[in-house]
Formats: sequence, C-alpha cells, structure tokens
Amino acid sequence: MPRKFSTVDKKEWLEKYESGKSEASIASGTRCDIRTIRRGIEEARRERDAQAARVEVLKHAVLKHQERLLQKLEEILSALALPAYDWAVLSWYQTGASILTEANLDVEDPLKDEDGDDLKGPGVRADVAEDMVDYMLKQHLRGDKLWKLIARRERAYASHRSARLALQCKVVKLLEARTGCDLEARGDAQPPSLCSYTAGELCYRIVLGRAFGEYTNDSWQDEIVVDMSGDHVVYRNSILAHVPGKAGEFRENLVNAFREAQVTVEVTRVQNTYEDLATATLGARRAIEEVKQLGLVPGACNVCRRLGM
Repeated sequence: MPRKFSTVDKKEWLEKYESGKSEASIASGTRCDIRTIRRGIEEARRERDAQAARVEVLKHAVLKHQERLLQKLEEILSALALPAYDWAVLSWYQTGASILTEANLDVEDPLKDEDGDDLKGPGVRADVAEDMVDYMLKQHLRGDKLWKLIARRERAYASHRSARLALQCKVVKLLEARTGCDLEARGDAQPPSLCSYTAGELCYRIVLGRAFGEYTNDSWQDEIVVDMSGDHVVYRNSILAHVPGKAGEFRENLVNAFREAQVTVEVTRVQNTYEDLATATLGARRAIEEVKQLGLVPGACNVCRRLGM
C-alpha cells in the first residue's frame, strides 16, 4: 500500500524546496519517489496560495465592513447639527406643513407632511434612516455611552422644536391681534390683508435674530414703511400688508407687534432649549469623534461572526 503523507509533510517539503534543496534530495531524505515529492510540493503550494487568497478576501471584507460602519458614524455626526437661528418648524406659505393650515395645532403633537409622515427638522432621525448598517453599528457599540448621549440630544431637540413651534404660533396670534387682520397666504388676497410669508416670516426672523444676536439694533423698523401709493406696508421690496387708506396706522400696529413678540416667554423658552440642545449636541458629537479616532469601530456584530471574527 502506498504511503500517505500529511499536509504538514508536504508543507515541510515545500519549505525545503524553496530554501534551496532539490526534489531529488528531498526524496532521498524521506525515502519517497521523486514524483510523490514533486506532487506534494505542488499541492502544498496550491494550498498556501489558496490560504493567502482567503486571507486577502477576508481582509478586504473586514475593511469594507469597517468602512460602512465608520461612514454611518459620519452620517450621524453630520446630522447632529444645530438649526439656523431662524429655522421655522412650519412653513409660512400655504403649501405643505404650513402655519396657516395648522391653526388649531397642539404644539406637543407630532406634525405631518403632505404624505402623512412625521415632519422633522434637522435631527438625527430626519437625516439618517435606520438600516442594516445602523443595526450592525448598534451591535458593535452595544452598551456604549454614545447611544445615551444621542438619546439625550434627541430629547433636547424635541423640546427645542416644540419651543420654536410655540413661538411661531405666538407670532401669528400677536400679528393678528395687534393689526386686526388674519394672516393670508397670498399677496393678492382681498384687503385688508396681512401676508404670512412676508410679515409672519419677517417678524419671526427679527425676533430670533435679536434673541441670538444676529440683529444688534432696531434698524429693521426704519425699513418697514408705507409705499408711495399709501395702500401697502412694505419691508424693502416685499409687501407686508395691503391696507388701502390705513397703511400709516397699520404700520405702527405692525411694528408694535414685532416689538412685543421679542419679549414673550416663548422667545425665552427657545433660547433656553437651544442652549440645552447645543450642550447635548456637543456631548453626542464628542462621543462619536472618540470612536472615529480609533480608526475602526470596536466590538462585533452578526456580520463579524459570519466572517469568523
């Protein structure tokens, strides 16, 4: 019966051959037929090459897996942004989720867009949908403080969003109460009319501009004037209101409404919740940056286990 040689034997033959020994010398030392040695060396070489290829494939798979995880972290980091000072939860126009169509809105209720989906601003869930990579990332970082910090940031974001919505509603009520006109979506509405997308938006922006230091004086009120026809109150080139014969009086009431809106409790709440949001956002961003500094995401997931890691 022909002798059988193990994989270890064939590997030793290959090592001897590559170190300079001839096939004949190896055959003589092992008392084997040279054809057996030649065949064993070739088998050992193929097995070594196959093993190297498997290692390379595994290495590539692990690198791609880590790249996806790090990219997901980068997406979450990018989504952890603070809103612009004049960010409005609802549009001042008629279409979409509009302040005009949400007159009876409870500011604590979730808003819906035109498709009936929850309306969200610049928050994590708005920009980064939970997918398989997100699921794998959570497996890798199971129990990590990062998730608590992100959850804290989401709560702070929800409170700030609610505060901004309440301020928008307050602006609407003040403008309508002080001018005696309802906000209208179109500038061609029957007079007397107050334009939502100019007057409402401008008041909201000025109020928040003063609160966040974007406006350092009251020069804005000098730019709210009555036009040459005497029928319109305008700001720069935008019509704020169409009030034939009463534009002068209306302008004063409008400016007073703008001033009153600046000192409401709703503005204070926007400022306070913004500070909370900024602090929570910074904490969550730092936690993500800590992981990114490693150059890889520690831990393991189901994919890692399938790769034998």
